Amino acid sequence: MQVNDAYTPQTPIEGVMHAFTRIGRRLKAKQPGDTIDHSAHIALFALRCSGALRLSELAARMELDASTTSRHVRALEQLGLVRRSPDPADGRAFRVELTEQGLEQWEDNARRRMELLGAALEGWSEEDIETFGRLMTRFADAVTARIEAPPGMAWADKGWAAMARRTQDSAPGVDDDTARENTEKNLESTT
Repeated sequence: MQVNDAYTPQTPIEGVMHAFTRIGRRLKAKQPGDTIDHSAHIALFALRCSGALRLSELAARMELDASTTSRHVRALEQLGLVRRSPDPADGRAFRVELTEQGLEQWEDNARRRMELLGAALEGWSEEDIETFGRLMTRFADAVTARIEAPPGMAWADKGWAAMARRTQDSAPGVDDDTARENTEKNLESTT
């Protein structure tokens, strides 16, 4: 799918957003050999990093509501990729954990994405890759710090809080009217 690939960003920040949209869309898409979708991959990744989690903890890590996470867990259970076990701290609750098959599935999907990234970086010097990694990590940390929800804020409010801050702190050198006009042009070019 080539949605908006022909659009020419009007500002450096639009260029960053456009690049992330293109990359994100492609990394979220199923790769040849994938048998699970992106949301299942995220659930398996959270369990791989954290070990067994209560459903509410898994939902928080995935930034989804409990009912959506529960549907994901049921589907992953049916595929044999996760299992539920009693929570030793509370016999009324359960924890979700990876099965061996789930771990293998996650590792296979992660390997395919690493191969894709490796191929995309082919021809780059080791120094360029290290610099890119450092800058991406710095950027990811800055974005995460800007959109972390204050205690007690509902998960869905994070986006609105970030938008409010964006309106207050317009991009350097771009007034709100210009930013709105560029966004409208960007949206028009996708239709």
